[in-house]
Amino acid sequence: MTKTVSTRTENASPVPIPSKSQKTDKYVPVPLQYHELTATRRLAYRKFEGTEEPTIFYIPGFFSTMDLNKVVILEKYARANGFSNLRYDQECSGKSTGDQQTIEFEHWFEDAMVMLDTHTTGPVIVVASSLGCWIATLMAQRRPERILGMIFLAPGFNCLWTGYWYHYNLLPSDMKERVDNGEEQIKIKMKYGGWGILRKDFCERTLEFEVDFDKPVEVNCPVRIIHGIRDHDVPHEFCLMAMEKFTTKDMDVIYRKMGDHRLKSPMDVNLISHEVDRLIKHCDALRR
Repeated sequence: MTKTVSTRTENASPVPIPSKSQKTDKYVPVPLQYHELTATRRLAYRKFEGTEEPTIFYIPGFFSTMDLNKVVILEKYARANGFSNLRYDQECSGKSTGDQQTIEFEHWFEDAMVMLDTHTTGPVIVVASSLGCWIATLMAQRRPERILGMIFLAPGFNCLWTGYWYHYNLLPSDMKERVDNGEEQIKIKMKYGGWGILRKDFCERTLEFEVDFDKPVEVNCPVRIIHGIRDHDVPHEFCLMAMEKFTTKDMDVIYRKMGDHRLKSPMDVNLISHEVDRLIKHCDALRR
């Protein structure tokens, strides 16, 4: 795994923890920073340095960014309560570098591990969305001593190889032929804007990173899952499979009747922040 080369900050200045009387003040995000993996690979991130443990660490979904409202809300919660908060754009997303023609799932896993290892200390509460939950699961298996608990939002485990064939089978026969000949790529309209490319070689290479649900999945920290039953991207039934296979006995699943894959409505976002608060207090009680 590539180690850090350097880190630099844009417009760095301390941001005070908001007090209760400041709740109506205009929100100003913490400074944008960059972590340089190599001379050509750079991750954009924002970190608030709190005075309390744990750190709340957000792992994004497929080509998603750290500027979504549900992610910003986590920073606001952390700042109001004195916790550190870390969020980032994985490669090929937002303000980070990357090319969809060359990106690999391995890069995204490395991005998350570098962020954890380099920019957090002490216990961490991971909040992950969609494909990020897959990455978070692998992370928890690699760094079990660092992960205090996890919240999964519409988890998309092992979703890329099956996703490739799902979208491939929707194509007309002439387009399939062009894709097979390497003349075209499968493109999918992203929920948050823009287009994502599903390269066959990229998706196929994710097989080596898939979580093996045919045997117990060694994750022993508390886990909370929130999933909308109107999710048309990832079956909500996957949550029950995860509950059965994860070795932790401390795992809850919350289904949102009106929720979809993005979980971005005001009620969804309120629930997410509530569950983060509840999980932090739960984990604190377990450590006493």
